[in-house]
Amino acid sequence: MKYFLRIDNDYLEDATPHRTLAQAKAAYREVAEELDRYGQAISATVHIAKTLDEVAEYPDFVLTYEDSRVITENA
Repeated sequence: MKYFLRIDNDYLEDATPHRTLAQAKAAYREVAEELDRYGQAISATVHIAKTLDEVAEYPDFVLTYEDSRVITENA
Protein backbone atom coordinates (compact mmCIF):
# COMPACT_ATOMS: atom_id res chain seq x y z
CA MET A 1 0.00 0.00 0.00
CA LYS A 2 1.03 3.59 -0.61
CA TYR A 3 0.10 6.79 1.13
CA PHE A 4 -1.11 9.38 -1.37
CA LEU A 5 -0.78 12.97 -0.19
CA ARG A 6 -3.30 15.48 -1.49
CA ILE A 7 -2.52 19.04 -0.45
CA ASP A 8 -5.42 21.47 -0.04
CA ASN A 9 -7.69 21.43 -3.10
CA ASP A 10 -5.42 19.49 -5.45
CA TYR A 11 -7.20 17.05 -7.71
CA LEU A 12 -7.04 13.39 -6.67
CA GLU A 13 -5.02 12.71 -9.82
CA ASP A 14 -2.34 15.07 -8.47
CA ALA A 15 -1.89 13.22 -5.17
CA THR A 16 1.74 12.26 -4.61
CA PRO A 17 2.65 8.72 -3.51
CA HIS A 18 4.76 8.02 -0.44
CA ARG A 19 5.94 4.72 1.02
CA THR A 20 4.95 5.56 4.59
CA LEU A 21 2.63 7.87 6.46
CA ALA A 22 5.69 9.48 8.03
CA GLN A 23 7.07 10.37 4.59
CA ALA A 24 3.73 11.85 3.52
CA LYS A 25 3.58 13.91 6.71
CA ALA A 26 7.16 15.14 6.16
CA ALA A 27 6.29 16.28 2.63
CA TYR A 28 3.24 18.11 3.97
CA ARG A 29 5.26 19.68 6.80
CA GLU A 30 7.69 21.17 4.28
CA VAL A 31 4.90 22.97 2.43
CA ALA A 32 2.98 23.94 5.58
CA GLU A 33 6.06 25.41 7.29
CA GLU A 34 6.86 27.54 4.25
CA LEU A 35 3.32 28.94 4.11
CA ASP A 36 3.24 29.44 7.89
CA ARG A 37 6.19 31.83 7.57
CA TYR A 38 3.88 34.08 5.55
CA GLY A 39 0.90 33.70 7.86
CA GLN A 40 -0.94 31.27 5.60
CA ALA A 41 -2.39 27.88 6.52
CA ILE A 42 -2.99 24.83 4.39
CA SER A 43 -4.44 21.41 5.12
CA ALA A 44 -3.91 18.08 3.42
CA THR A 45 -5.37 14.60 3.21
CA VAL A 46 -3.76 11.18 3.01
CA HIS A 47 -5.39 8.38 1.06
CA ILE A 48 -4.20 4.79 1.45
CA ALA A 49 -4.37 2.74 -1.77
CA LYS A 50 -2.34 0.36 -3.91
CA THR A 51 -2.34 2.64 -6.95
CA LEU A 52 -3.38 6.18 -7.83
CA ASP A 53 -6.35 4.77 -9.75
CA GLU A 54 -7.66 3.23 -6.53
CA VAL A 55 -7.50 6.44 -4.46
CA ALA A 56 -10.93 7.09 -2.98
CA GLU A 57 -12.51 10.53 -2.73
CA TYR A 58 -12.73 10.25 1.06
CA PRO A 59 -9.39 10.35 2.88
CA ASP A 60 -8.00 8.07 5.57
CA PHE A 61 -6.27 10.95 7.39
CA VAL A 62 -6.54 14.73 7.54
CA LEU A 63 -3.38 16.75 8.21
CA THR A 64 -3.20 20.25 9.64
CA TYR A 65 -0.26 22.33 10.83
CA GLU A 66 -0.60 24.03 14.21
CA ASP A 67 1.95 25.38 16.67
CA SER A 68 4.90 24.11 14.60
CA ARG A 69 3.63 20.52 14.43
CA VAL A 70 1.61 18.34 12.11
CA ILE A 71 -1.72 17.21 13.55
CA THR A 72 -2.97 13.89 12.14
CA GLU A 73 -6.64 13.00 12.48
CA ASN A 74 -8.43 9.88 11.31
CA ALA A 75 -11.04 10.84 8.77
